[in-house]
Amino acid sequence: MSGRAPITVIIPNYNGERWLRGCLDALSRQTAGGFSVLVVDNGSTDGSLRILRERAAAVSVLPLPRNEGFAAAVNAGIRATAGEFVALLNNDTEVRPDWLAELVAVLERRPDVAFCASRMLDFRDRSVIDSAGDCFALNGRSVPRGFLAPDGPPYDREEEVFGACAGAALYRRRLFDEIGLFDERFVSYKEDVDLDFRAQLRDRRCLYAPRAVCHHIGGATSGRRRSDAAVRLSARNGVTTFVKNMPAAFLPRALPALLFDLLLQAGYQILKGRQAAPLIRGLAGALGHLPHALAERRRIQAGARPDLRRLAALFEAGAAEVALHRRRCRAAGIR
Repeated sequence: MSGRAPITVIIPNYNGERWLRGCLDALSRQTAGGFSVLVVDNGSTDGSLRILRERAAAVSVLPLPRNEGFAAAVNAGIRATAGEFVALLNNDTEVRPDWLAELVAVLERRPDVAFCASRMLDFRDRSVIDSAGDCFALNGRSVPRGFLAPDGPPYDREEEVFGACAGAALYRRRLFDEIGLFDERFVSYKEDVDLDFRAQLRDRRCLYAPRAVCHHIGGATSGRRRSDAAVRLSARNGVTTFVKNMPAAFLPRALPALLFDLLLQAGYQILKGRQAAPLIRGLAGALGHLPHALAERRRIQAGARPDLRRLAALFEAGAAEVALHRRRCRAAGIR
């Protein structure tokens, strides 16, 4: 593998044959120079490896024996490469030609910024926001900023956000050296929010780069209900993120808010005649993660030096976004 370019784009892939060509074609049109592409394949059984063999001159491949989830795949890619900047990109994306150049320009211009969030738009309806950075509220809720909102001027401004969706983001490698990689116990869902939080606890900032545009097939406007697995893993990993990272200074307010919100979620599911079982299984999974989360909390908090005033402002912005997110999802029929 090459992996020695200043920028490495890492794409985790599992049975992504239907999307992979479009993703790689878009990368081949990037105006940025000096970058390499590494696809970490999570034991695909479809035609993904055939597509990658066809592109062997331009793309390196790191095959893993089985599907171990997003976190394990991107961690393997980060360990296998040595670029100054690390871009993470989902296989179900199509980035605009200047996507990478715009992200790199932000980090080169802003040495105080450790990572950047893209302007992610829905692939099917490109007038709708999929994510404009990650938000986190004091009650433990985390949501993609702007999800389901019409694209437009509110998202044209470069600004500080809590974190970045790892489906299309750029990181300084030294951030991983300082705070560690993605938590592989999460498998999938919220692992990027956990990393966002750990970065914030070291006062490492994230900037939303509005000109770095990515189209995401994840489906902001499809109206599909989240799967039971998504509900379960999101609940489990969300609580684990809270336990690991919430500073003690916020706990007197944050812990009651977390418990109330979890009761509210369960009550809402029951009131609407839906099964609350996935949520309950997720919370049971969080209890199973508790020894790991508490051990990680001791390690993380020992090295934490957050700007509490700035973090409080981010939590406040996150609470406002969570309320907007809830209304948009209900209107779209997404639980």
